[in-house]
Amino acid sequence: MRIHHHVSIILFVAIAGAIGLALAVGLLLGGLERAAQETGRVSEQYHQVRMLLTDGQELLETINTLTSDSAQDSFVIMNHAIERSVLGLARFHHSSLLVEAQPVEQALDALETMTEQSRKLVLSRASGLPLVDELERLRANAAMYMTRLDQVETAAGLAIGKQDQVLVQRRKLIMLIIGLICVVYLAAMERVRHWTTRRLILPVQKLASAAMKAMEGEESFPRLEQGTTEELNTLARVLSSFVETLKSRVRERTAQVERQKEHLEREVAVRRQAEEQLRHAAFHDKLTGLCNRDLLLDRLERCIERARRNDDYKFSVLFLDVDRFKEVNDSLGHFVGDQLLVAIADRLQRCLRSSDTLARVESNTIARIGGDEFVVLLDGIKARSDASVVAQRIQEVLAEPFHLNGHEVFTSASIGIAFNEIECDKADHLLRDADTAMYHAKAAGKARHEVFNKQMHAEAMSRLELGNDLRRAVENQELGIAYQPIICLKTGRLTGFEGLARWEHPQRGIISPVKFIAHAEETGLIVQLGEWVLQQACQQLRAWQEQLPRDRSLSVSVNVSKRQVAEPGFVEVVQQVLNSTGIDGRDLKLEITETVIMENPDSIAEVLRRLKELGVEIHMDDFGTGYSSLSYLHRFPLDVLKIDRAFVGTMSANDDYADVVHTVVSLAHTLNMQVTVEGVETLDQLVKLMAVGCDYGQGYYFAEPMDAEAAKKIISSEPQWLKSAA
Repeated sequence: MRIHHHVSIILFVAIAGAIGLALAVGLLLGGLERAAQETGRVSEQYHQVRMLLTDGQELLETINTLTSDSAQDSFVIMNHAIERSVLGLARFHHSSLLVEAQPVEQALDALETMTEQSRKLVLSRASGLPLVDELERLRANAAMYMTRLDQVETAAGLAIGKQDQVLVQRRKLIMLIIGLICVVYLAAMERVRHWTTRRLILPVQKLASAAMKAMEGEESFPRLEQGTTEELNTLARVLSSFVETLKSRVRERTAQVERQKEHLEREVAVRRQAEEQLRHAAFHDKLTGLCNRDLLLDRLERCIERARRNDDYKFSVLFLDVDRFKEVNDSLGHFVGDQLLVAIADRLQRCLRSSDTLARVESNTIARIGGDEFVVLLDGIKARSDASVVAQRIQEVLAEPFHLNGHEVFTSASIGIAFNEIECDKADHLLRDADTAMYHAKAAGKARHEVFNKQMHAEAMSRLELGNDLRRAVENQELGIAYQPIICLKTGRLTGFEGLARWEHPQRGIISPVKFIAHAEETGLIVQLGEWVLQQACQQLRAWQEQLPRDRSLSVSVNVSKRQVAEPGFVEVVQQVLNSTGIDGRDLKLEITETVIMENPDSIAEVLRRLKELGVEIHMDDFGTGYSSLSYLHRFPLDVLKIDRAFVGTMSANDDYADVVHTVVSLAHTLNMQVTVEGVETLDQLVKLMAVGCDYGQGYYFAEPMDAEAAKKIISSEPQWLKSAA
């Protein structure tokens, strides 16, 4: 056989082997590349699951911090966190999943259930319904959601492990197949070795060795020695090009992976920054940057836990309320009010930083929990006096003038102090005690501090119970009305009665009107109570009128509070009472204090004008005790000035008061008004009042307030009240 036959055989075998090797390597590397891509996708999906777990953990912590008293902003933040988790999990679910789909779908179902529950929870809170059960169900579903996410993470981990095994197996398979091809190739060459020369065999061996080294990472590809055939040179170039192409693809893939890694790292950094901002916004006041109520309560709970473990540990809570802050808002506007709050927050921080060693403790907390309410948590004080020292220092700092938007503003603070020495196992209870002490400080004159004691809490509870009992009594119409006669000081005859609310508590007995009327004013119950008294007094007057002769006139006087007059439909209420009872408007006398009239003269004048159109008489009650201006009297359609009992009580001891009463009577008569004096208790007072020209009088000298039956007897007997004074 000629040499070219041998060469042809060698070329045929070499080309066939090279092509087979190239195809096998190409196919196997393609499978390896696909496996590597799927491994990258599985790894990326695993990172997505980890991010979902981080969001879910923060969501669970947010939900666990929620209580029934949490602010509306806390529930809105929770809804946003749930919606963000739904969006992330839905995006993950709709991607090409390489992990088991069932745990993902179960987690998505749990998250959708939480979304529905959170919406119901917000609606329940807005409606004032109890939230405890809804919160517990939401926390249970949040825990279930975290369990499902853990299952998804486990499935993703298994998928990564499985894909790694596939990648390793494919690598082994490539090496095995290449090895087998090489073995077959060498065996074939061995078979034709006797038909070839060594110059043909050695280059092929070198090419095979170079290919193996290139597969193992060899950088350079060897050249064939002179004397090799063109076919072998072509094969060498093909292998070299293939290796370079393979290396180029590996480099491109590596660069792509690096770019993806950098992109993911940037996304993670941006997300972490956003999460930090959300976390800061959730636990800090937007205006001042101080801690908010949620963060304060969390730190208070930690202090309480520390106090349980260490008997020597002490801390205190200072509750600050800015005095006369409403005046700043009303006079200078809310913008200046906000500036004042920011300035106060800054001074509080500087005060604690620059004060003594106690105030420089880093764990001290300053929080803004409401409009003009601040709380200072002193962590780790040595003695009770330390809190008073800090409170005094705060008051001194706040007493300095504030320069805001071209205005000089002076203010102060009322401070309540509570210590952990009081039996208190909850943060909100300790905050409540400090708040109670603050109100005592404000009631004692403002710009001072008070330390909480158990008596304060007992008084607060007593006021709360009194308020609850009063609300039930008003709603159930359990109060009564006493009637005090009003006597004409010219004829001595009875002209009418003043209807006075009275309350006999089942356990506390008779409660002074001073107490329950003031509480009704604070809570707004005075509107409902005043309407009830007006209705009952008019009904009773109608009953008396039906029993009297037609030529006998009788009227009833009813006190009207500031809140009643401010109600938009007050005149309509009076008209409805007149219509329902059937009494003439001229027989109803409404007594309004001069303070109510003078505080808002423009609006009250219109109300009084409309009442006069109904025929109702308007009496100015407690005249002389407020800040009335005599120049205003002619502006209002007043019928009677009612002189306060304070003037009558001192007339006997001081003749100057008799002159004042005489002046008021003369002024009233000049303005075509009449005068009623209350608190007439002695004959001497009655004689002096008659001497100065008073028109009507009422007081214990004539009769104490009485029930309707006793009043009926007086009406029937028609006593002459002025016989002894004649």
